[in-house]
Amino acid sequence: MPQLSSFVAAGLLLAAAAQAQPSQHSLPDSLAAPGTPTLVPRSGGAGGNVFGEGVVSDWQGNIYSNEMDQSNRDMQLKAGQDTSKPWRQATDNPNGMWLDSKNNIIICQTRAIVRVKAGATFDGKNDTLWKYPSGGQDINDVTGDGSDNLFFTNYSGNTVYFRNASTGETKSVLTGRPEPNGIEWDYDRKVLYVNEYQAGTVAAYDVAADYTLSARKDFASVPSADGICLDSLGNVYIVAGGQSVQVYSPSMKKLGEIPIPNQSLTNLDFGGADFKTLFMVTNKGLYKLPMKVRGYKKGQPSTVSLAWPGRSPRAAARDRLPAAIFRADGRRIAFPFKEVGGGALPLLIPGK
Repeated sequence: MPQLSSFVAAGLLLAAAAQAQPSQHSLPDSLAAPGTPTLVPRSGGAGGNVFGEGVVSDWQGNIYSNEMDQSNRDMQLKAGQDTSKPWRQATDNPNGMWLDSKNNIIICQTRAIVRVKAGATFDGKNDTLWKYPSGGQDINDVTGDGSDNLFFTNYSGNTVYFRNASTGETKSVLTGRPEPNGIEWDYDRKVLYVNEYQAGTVAAYDVAADYTLSARKDFASVPSADGICLDSLGNVYIVAGGQSVQVYSPSMKKLGEIPIPNQSLTNLDFGGADFKTLFMVTNKGLYKLPMKVRGYKKGQPSTVSLAWPGRSPRAAARDRLPAAIFRADGRRIAFPFKEVGGGALPLLIPGK
């Protein structure tokens, strides 16, 4: 019979393992049904722990996540599959990501911003959009608009940059910030959220028509604020201290939390076929949580589906457009549209 000390040791191991697992979230039922995040299996990647980082979904619902340091690769979870696999062998530590209007993935690397084409397989082409002129920097996270203008953060350089898509000009728009990390632009392109990791603050800035930033305010106090994303209601999801996701309404009210304890949680984004799955990156890999609310779909093409709830199957089949509803500037719409006029391409306006 095993000695008592063996049972005690085994009990402690089981307790530690239980504590390391994600636990029940506290989000309101309007956002997610009761449940806990589940780990997505991965194959062909690094074994054991990895330094996971950025995550993004393409138009087809494929999910891309990064494994930094020794792995230095992008992983892909194909739509409809349950295991992520290596997709691109990267260089220079891939970090935060954004999807542009042409279904390209914009990737932050330590000293550069690169662009690659999303797809079932990587085509081998890396297009460098901007490169820091010297070493020792940490380009961390990126966000953009429907015209592919970009804001991105330089974590160790305490700087936020803006890149004009029309001219290619890149300039600093914020300096002296305490380790800017995750960054996100709201639907209407009027507010820019910047996570200040060192200060434990999420700052919100007004964005002018010329992309200058002003009227800074403290949006939320979040320890070691890391990755950030939005849902279709404008709620803000923020990685807190590498251990949980805190969720805030646009009016700065805390709505709840998704605990993933004793792991290094870094980044998150929505994805999946219906864009109602929240994906979260940790050192163990990619976790997912089914949601009731859609995410903020990035970089959609400039077309709008005619297949909204209530539209006849014949009309939807005739138009051969996807069932999801999109706005031309790249925002996925959660409310229905109604048709005005006839023909193959009727005018669509918000309906009730």
